[in-house]
Amino acid sequence: MRYLATIIICLSLFLLPLQLIKKLPQKEQESTPEVAIACEPIMIRVEGLAEPLPIEEYIKGVVQAEMPSTFNLEALKAQAVAARTFALKTTNFGATSIKPTTSHQAFISESERIPPANIAQAVTETASQILTYNDELITAMFFSTSNGKTESAEGYSGNKIPYLVTTDSIGDITSPKFSQTKTFTLKEWNDAFGFNWTADHFNKLSLKPNESQRIQEVSTVKHEWTGREIRDILGLPSTDFNIDASNPNLITVSTKGYGHGVGMSQYGANAMAQEGRKAEDILKHYYPKTEIKNFQSIQTACLKP
Repeated sequence: MRYLATIIICLSLFLLPLQLIKKLPQKEQESTPEVAIACEPIMIRVEGLAEPLPIEEYIKGVVQAEMPSTFNLEALKAQAVAARTFALKTTNFGATSIKPTTSHQAFISESERIPPANIAQAVTETASQILTYNDELITAMFFSTSNGKTESAEGYSGNKIPYLVTTDSIGDITSPKFSQTKTFTLKEWNDAFGFNWTADHFNKLSLKPNESQRIQEVSTVKHEWTGREIRDILGLPSTDFNIDASNPNLITVSTKGYGHGVGMSQYGANAMAQEGRKAEDILKHYYPKTEIKNFQSIQTACLKP
Protein backbone atom coordinates (compact mmCIF):
# COMPACT_ATOMS: atom_id res chain seq x y z
CA MET A 1 0.00 0.00 0.00
CA ARG A 2 2.81 2.35 0.84
CA TYR A 3 4.31 1.68 -2.62
CA LEU A 4 0.97 2.40 -4.34
CA ALA A 5 0.58 5.66 -2.42
CA THR A 6 4.01 6.78 -3.55
CA ILE A 7 3.09 6.17 -7.20
CA ILE A 8 -0.13 8.16 -6.85
CA ILE A 9 1.73 11.15 -5.33
CA CYS A 10 4.33 11.13 -8.13
CA LEU A 11 1.63 11.05 -10.82
CA SER A 12 -0.16 13.97 -9.16
CA LEU A 13 2.99 16.08 -9.15
CA PHE A 14 3.56 15.31 -12.84
CA LEU A 15 -0.01 15.94 -14.00
CA LEU A 16 -0.64 19.13 -11.98
CA PRO A 17 1.55 21.41 -14.19
CA LEU A 18 -0.15 19.99 -17.28
CA GLN A 19 -3.60 20.87 -15.89
CA LEU A 20 -2.44 24.38 -15.04
CA ILE A 21 -1.10 24.90 -18.55
CA LYS A 22 -4.42 23.76 -20.06
CA LYS A 23 -6.28 26.28 -17.94
CA LEU A 24 -4.13 29.25 -19.09
CA PRO A 25 -5.94 31.67 -21.43
CA GLN A 26 -5.11 31.03 -25.08
CA LYS A 27 -3.60 34.51 -25.56
CA GLU A 28 -1.05 33.84 -22.83
CA GLN A 29 0.11 30.63 -24.47
CA GLU A 30 0.82 32.22 -27.85
CA SER A 31 3.14 35.12 -28.63
CA THR A 32 1.55 38.15 -30.26
CA PRO A 33 2.45 38.19 -33.96
CA GLU A 34 4.41 41.22 -35.21
CA VAL A 35 2.40 43.69 -37.24
CA ALA A 36 4.01 44.40 -40.60
CA ILE A 37 4.05 48.10 -41.42
CA ALA A 38 3.80 48.86 -45.11
CA CYS A 39 5.45 52.16 -46.04
CA GLU A 40 4.34 54.07 -49.08
CA PRO A 41 7.15 54.42 -51.65
CA ILE A 42 9.06 57.68 -51.37
CA MET A 43 8.68 59.77 -54.51
CA ILE A 44 11.04 62.66 -55.20
CA ARG A 45 9.81 65.71 -57.09
CA VAL A 46 12.64 67.27 -59.08
CA GLU A 47 12.15 70.84 -60.22
CA GLY A 48 11.69 70.90 -64.00
CA LEU A 49 10.40 67.33 -64.26
CA ALA A 50 6.70 66.72 -64.81
CA GLU A 51 6.50 63.48 -62.83
CA PRO A 52 8.06 62.50 -59.48
CA LEU A 53 10.57 59.67 -59.33
CA PRO A 54 10.96 56.75 -56.92
CA ILE A 55 13.74 57.63 -54.49
CA GLU A 56 16.16 54.96 -55.74
CA GLU A 57 15.72 55.97 -59.39
CA TYR A 58 16.37 59.55 -58.39
CA ILE A 59 19.56 58.56 -56.54
CA LYS A 60 20.90 56.85 -59.69
CA GLY A 61 20.59 60.18 -61.49
CA VAL A 62 22.36 62.00 -58.66
CA VAL A 63 25.28 59.59 -58.34
CA GLN A 64 25.88 59.66 -62.10
CA ALA A 65 25.81 63.48 -62.08
CA GLU A 66 27.87 63.96 -58.93
CA MET A 67 30.63 61.35 -59.18
CA PRO A 68 32.64 59.92 -62.11
CA SER A 69 31.46 56.42 -62.98
CA THR A 70 35.13 55.38 -63.13
CA PHE A 71 35.33 55.73 -59.34
CA ASN A 72 35.63 52.67 -57.12
CA LEU A 73 32.35 50.92 -56.27
CA GLU A 74 32.73 51.60 -52.54
CA ALA A 75 33.10 55.35 -53.20
CA LEU A 76 29.98 55.25 -55.39
CA LYS A 77 28.11 53.45 -52.60
CA ALA A 78 29.20 56.11 -50.08
CA GLN A 79 27.98 58.78 -52.51
CA ALA A 80 24.63 57.01 -52.87
CA VAL A 81 24.08 56.95 -49.11
CA ALA A 82 25.07 60.61 -48.73
CA ALA A 83 22.89 61.68 -51.68
CA ARG A 84 19.89 59.71 -50.39
CA THR A 85 20.27 61.26 -46.95
CA PHE A 86 20.58 64.74 -48.41
CA ALA A 87 17.52 64.25 -50.64
CA LEU A 88 15.26 62.93 -47.90
CA LYS A 89 16.26 65.69 -45.49
CA THR A 90 15.94 68.43 -48.13
CA THR A 91 12.52 67.24 -49.30
CA ASN A 92 11.25 66.06 -45.89
CA PHE A 93 10.81 62.52 -47.21
CA GLY A 94 9.39 63.71 -50.53
CA ALA A 95 7.02 66.36 -49.20
CA THR A 96 8.76 69.20 -51.08
CA SER A 97 10.71 69.43 -54.34
CA ILE A 98 14.47 69.49 -54.85
CA LYS A 99 16.64 71.39 -57.35
CA PRO A 100 18.63 69.37 -59.94
CA THR A 101 21.65 71.66 -59.54
CA THR A 102 24.57 71.99 -57.15
CA SER A 103 22.53 74.44 -55.09
CA HIS A 104 20.98 71.18 -53.82
CA GLN A 105 22.61 68.29 -55.68
CA ALA A 106 23.26 67.66 -59.34
CA PHE A 107 20.95 65.29 -61.20
CA ILE A 108 20.75 63.71 -64.66
CA SER A 109 17.23 62.82 -65.78
CA GLU A 110 16.35 59.31 -66.89
CA SER A 111 15.89 60.44 -70.50
CA GLU A 112 19.46 61.75 -70.56
CA ARG A 113 21.25 58.85 -68.95
CA ILE A 114 21.88 55.15 -69.01
CA PRO A 115 23.36 54.43 -65.60
CA PRO A 116 26.59 52.43 -65.82
CA ALA A 117 26.31 49.01 -64.18
CA ASN A 118 28.49 50.03 -61.24
CA ILE A 119 26.31 53.05 -60.42
CA ALA A 120 23.15 50.94 -60.54
CA GLN A 121 24.92 48.39 -58.34
CA ALA A 122 26.00 51.05 -55.84
CA VAL A 123 22.44 52.31 -55.50
CA THR A 124 20.92 48.83 -55.30
CA GLU A 125 23.38 47.58 -52.68
CA THR A 126 22.73 50.60 -50.46
CA ALA A 127 18.97 50.84 -51.06
CA SER A 128 17.18 52.69 -48.23
CA GLN A 129 20.43 53.35 -46.34
CA ILE A 130 20.81 56.80 -44.82
CA LEU A 131 23.02 58.56 -42.25
CA THR A 132 21.61 59.57 -38.88
CA TYR A 133 22.72 61.41 -35.78
CA ASN A 134 20.56 60.89 -32.68
CA ASP A 135 18.06 59.06 -34.91
CA GLU A 136 17.61 62.05 -37.21
CA LEU A 137 18.74 62.54 -40.78
CA ILE A 138 22.03 64.40 -40.96
CA THR A 139 22.90 67.29 -43.25
CA ALA A 140 25.00 65.14 -45.58
CA MET A 141 27.08 67.79 -47.33
CA PHE A 142 29.68 66.65 -49.86
CA PHE A 143 32.02 68.26 -52.36
CA SER A 144 34.63 67.46 -55.00
CA THR A 145 38.15 67.93 -53.66
CA SER A 146 39.66 68.96 -50.32
CA ASN A 147 42.92 70.78 -49.67
CA GLY A 148 44.06 67.85 -47.52
CA LYS A 149 41.50 68.51 -44.79
CA THR A 150 37.76 68.97 -44.73
CA GLU A 151 36.16 72.18 -43.51
CA SER A 152 34.07 72.16 -40.35
CA ALA A 153 30.51 73.47 -40.30
CA GLU A 154 31.70 75.99 -37.74
CA GLY A 155 34.48 77.19 -40.05
CA TYR A 156 32.08 77.39 -42.98
CA SER A 157 29.03 78.97 -41.36
CA GLY A 158 29.88 79.64 -37.73
CA ASN A 159 27.49 76.90 -36.57
CA LYS A 160 28.86 73.84 -34.80
CA ILE A 161 27.58 70.47 -36.04
CA PRO A 162 29.06 67.42 -34.25
CA TYR A 163 29.45 65.29 -37.38
CA LEU A 164 30.72 68.05 -39.71
CA VAL A 165 34.18 68.68 -38.31
CA THR A 166 37.65 69.06 -39.76
CA THR A 167 39.19 65.71 -40.69
CA ASP A 168 42.16 64.59 -42.79
CA SER A 169 41.56 63.83 -46.46
CA ILE A 170 45.02 63.23 -47.85
CA GLY A 171 44.05 61.27 -50.97
CA ASP A 172 42.65 64.35 -52.69
CA ILE A 173 46.07 65.24 -54.09
CA THR A 174 45.24 62.84 -56.96
CA SER A 175 42.36 65.08 -58.05
CA PRO A 176 42.93 67.14 -61.22
CA LYS A 177 41.25 70.00 -59.33
CA PHE A 178 43.55 69.84 -56.31
CA SER A 179 45.76 72.80 -57.28
CA GLN A 180 44.84 75.69 -59.57
CA THR A 181 45.86 79.27 -60.32
CA LYS A 182 43.92 82.25 -61.57
CA THR A 183 45.36 85.58 -62.75
CA PHE A 184 43.82 89.05 -62.80
CA THR A 185 44.91 92.30 -64.39
CA LEU A 186 44.74 95.24 -62.02
CA LYS A 187 41.62 96.48 -63.81
CA GLU A 188 39.92 93.09 -63.49
CA TRP A 189 40.87 93.03 -59.81
CA ASN A 190 39.53 96.53 -59.17
CA ASP A 191 36.33 95.80 -61.09
CA ALA A 192 35.75 92.65 -59.05
CA PHE A 193 36.10 94.50 -55.74
CA GLY A 194 34.38 97.68 -56.82
CA PHE A 195 37.17 100.06 -55.78
CA ASN A 196 40.72 100.87 -56.86
CA TRP A 197 43.49 99.06 -55.01
CA THR A 198 46.68 100.95 -54.27
CA ALA A 199 50.14 99.66 -53.36
CA ASP A 200 49.18 100.27 -49.71
CA HIS A 201 46.16 97.95 -50.03
CA PHE A 202 48.34 95.12 -51.34
CA ASN A 203 51.13 95.74 -48.81
CA LYS A 204 48.72 95.57 -45.87
CA LEU A 205 46.71 92.64 -47.20
CA SER A 206 46.26 90.00 -44.45
CA LEU A 207 44.90 86.45 -44.87
CA LYS A 208 43.89 84.59 -41.70
CA PRO A 209 43.50 80.79 -42.06
CA ASN A 210 41.41 78.55 -39.83
CA GLU A 211 41.97 74.98 -38.57
CA SER A 212 41.45 73.50 -42.04
CA GLN A 213 43.92 75.97 -43.58
CA ARG A 214 41.13 77.69 -45.49
CA ILE A 215 41.00 81.46 -45.30
CA GLN A 216 38.60 82.65 -42.63
CA GLU A 217 39.24 86.40 -42.76
CA VAL A 218 40.80 88.82 -45.24
CA SER A 219 41.62 92.42 -44.41
CA THR A 220 43.39 95.44 -45.82
CA VAL A 221 43.15 99.20 -45.41
CA LYS A 222 39.56 99.99 -44.31
CA HIS A 223 38.22 96.72 -45.74
CA GLU A 224 37.39 93.27 -44.32
CA TRP A 225 35.90 90.17 -45.90
CA THR A 226 35.34 86.53 -45.06
CA GLY A 227 37.13 83.89 -47.10
CA ARG A 228 33.79 82.84 -48.59
CA GLU A 229 33.13 86.43 -49.72
CA ILE A 230 36.53 86.59 -51.44
CA ARG A 231 35.85 83.25 -53.12
CA ASP A 232 32.60 84.66 -54.54
CA ILE A 233 34.14 87.99 -55.53
CA LEU A 234 37.00 86.38 -57.44
CA GLY A 235 35.19 83.22 -58.58
CA LEU A 236 37.68 80.91 -56.87
CA PRO A 237 37.27 77.12 -56.64
CA SER A 238 37.83 77.07 -52.86
CA THR A 239 38.57 79.20 -49.81
CA ASP A 240 42.12 77.84 -49.48
CA PHE A 241 43.85 80.55 -51.48
CA ASN A 242 46.98 82.66 -51.55
CA ILE A 243 47.30 86.04 -53.25
CA ASP A 244 50.57 87.03 -54.97
CA ALA A 245 50.61 90.74 -55.81
CA SER A 246 54.37 91.07 -56.28
CA ASN A 247 53.46 92.25 -59.77
CA PRO A 248 50.54 94.60 -59.08
CA ASN A 249 49.60 94.66 -62.75
CA LEU A 250 49.02 90.89 -62.80
CA ILE A 251 47.75 89.44 -59.52
CA THR A 252 47.97 85.66 -59.19
CA VAL A 253 45.70 83.68 -56.87
CA SER A 254 46.63 80.06 -56.19
CA THR A 255 44.11 77.67 -54.68
CA LYS A 256 43.91 74.17 -53.23
CA GLY A 257 40.78 72.07 -53.38
CA TYR A 258 37.46 72.45 -55.14
CA GLY A 259 34.15 73.14 -53.41
CA HIS A 260 32.99 74.31 -50.01
CA GLY A 261 34.99 71.61 -48.24
CA VAL A 262 32.31 70.47 -45.76
CA GLY A 263 31.43 66.80 -45.30
CA MET A 264 32.60 64.08 -47.66
CA SER A 265 35.29 64.75 -50.24
CA GLN A 266 34.45 62.76 -53.35
CA TYR A 267 38.06 62.38 -54.49
CA GLY A 268 39.07 61.61 -50.93
CA ALA A 269 36.36 58.94 -50.76
CA ASN A 270 37.64 57.36 -53.96
CA ALA A 271 41.22 57.36 -52.65
CA MET A 272 40.04 55.56 -49.50
CA ALA A 273 38.09 53.04 -51.58
CA GLN A 274 41.14 52.33 -53.73
CA GLU A 275 43.02 51.52 -50.52
CA GLY A 276 40.43 48.85 -49.76
CA ARG A 277 38.16 50.80 -47.43
CA LYS A 278 34.44 50.01 -47.51
CA ALA A 279 31.64 52.53 -47.97
CA GLU A 280 30.78 52.34 -44.27
CA ASP A 281 34.38 53.21 -43.33
CA ILE A 282 34.38 56.14 -45.75
CA LEU A 283 31.12 57.52 -44.38
CA LYS A 284 32.23 57.11 -40.76
CA HIS A 285 35.44 58.98 -41.59
CA TYR A 286 33.79 61.97 -43.20
CA TYR A 287 30.70 62.01 -40.96
CA PRO A 288 32.00 60.94 -37.53
CA LYS A 289 29.54 60.04 -34.76
CA THR A 290 26.84 59.12 -37.30
CA GLU A 291 25.05 55.81 -37.87
CA ILE A 292 23.96 54.10 -41.06
CA LYS A 293 20.33 53.04 -40.87
CA ASN A 294 17.42 52.07 -43.07
CA PHE A 295 15.34 55.21 -43.56
CA GLN A 296 12.15 53.26 -42.84
CA SER A 297 13.33 52.92 -39.24
CA ILE A 298 13.08 56.67 -38.71
CA GLN A 299 10.64 57.69 -41.45
CA THR A 300 7.48 59.13 -39.96
CA ALA A 301 5.64 58.13 -43.13
CA CYS A 302 6.06 54.51 -42.06
CA LEU A 303 4.19 55.29 -38.88
CA LYS A 304 1.63 57.82 -40.07
CA PRO A 305 -1.68 56.88 -41.76
